[in-house]
Amino acid sequence: MKTSVTSRALINLDALRHNLARVKQAAPETKILSVIKANAYGHGVLEVAEALSASDAFAVARLDEALILQKYLLEHEIKKNIILLEGVFCAEDYQQCKAQKLIPVIHSLEQFQWLYESGCTLDYWLKIDTGMHRLGLSENDLEYLINQYQQIDADYLPAVVISHFSCADEVENPTNQTQIKQFNQQSDLLACLKGVDSFQKSMANSAAILSHSDAHFDWVRPGIMLYGISPFETATPSRNGLDENLKPVMTLSSELISIKNLKKGDCIGYGASWCCPEDMTIGVIAIGYGDGYPRHAPSGTPVLINNMEVPLVGRVSMDMITVDLGALEKNQIPFQMGDRAILWGKGLPIEKISQKAGTIAYELLCQITQRVSFEYE
Repeated sequence: MKTSVTSRALINLDALRHNLARVKQAAPETKILSVIKANAYGHGVLEVAEALSASDAFAVARLDEALILQKYLLEHEIKKNIILLEGVFCAEDYQQCKAQKLIPVIHSLEQFQWLYESGCTLDYWLKIDTGMHRLGLSENDLEYLINQYQQIDADYLPAVVISHFSCADEVENPTNQTQIKQFNQQSDLLACLKGVDSFQKSMANSAAILSHSDAHFDWVRPGIMLYGISPFETATPSRNGLDENLKPVMTLSSELISIKNLKKGDCIGYGASWCCPEDMTIGVIAIGYGDGYPRHAPSGTPVLINNMEVPLVGRVSMDMITVDLGALEKNQIPFQMGDRAILWGKGLPIEKISQKAGTIAYELLCQITQRVSFEYE
């Protein structure tokens, strides 16, 4: 029996490819490590990987993600290296990495010791901490490891050395140049080692790809920009992906399922926290926090119906939101039950929603639930 689809995430694969081309335009001399962790930022990792097959390699966070992706790539004869950004969590995982031809990042002395003691030789990327203070070897750790390298086989030397920006979205933040300088200095220490004179370097995330060409090095690591979203959204609230010549990939929509004529003073939704200031026409849309729409989105958050923004009113429920349809009436734009309502995407940048909801686009994308139907075009 065929059922209607209400909440739907339409994924535009051509937009993905456009955004990948935008990365190449911004960093034409580098290789591209496309970051597709967290189910490709909520877009569907397998479909996204196939659409981004022009990438030089893929990055995920953890081994379980990598194994799913590797199986799919092999079945579809897509030959790409997969990098594990968090590396492994126990020594035994290195054997699985070697068997599956996965490339872990080593970001601690413990991870390196696991590798060396296991006797397993494989390609890996080495992460150094230049100021993010999350993952990566400190200066002291790196000096210790360099001393260790002097005594071990060249098979245990890294293929790529990487670091990560903490403030790249703030283009003028002096921390960025401090980190680049630190990265170059620490990389030079490694370059003094016999056998490491040809290692490659990687530092630039999406924001640095667009703003710090001196950090492009050999590999860039685009993440959020691949999905059409500005990496500067928190630093510059009015900025969105269109300003960076990026195209939105996900359009989240649902249906108008009820239209109600309410009187001045009528209150809407749980807690009766929002009351009509005048006689109003209210629309009910079949989406809520059970679908991944942010519960904390306040009244005034825009929703697009028939190419016009209308404001959310009242609290977000598990299955529904309510909107003020007055703007449609005022502009004599017809509406009826069954009309599609766009929550973000084509015509309504997701950055507008994240800013209203006091969060970031990353979170909105990653919290879409299984109740939403995903369609690819």
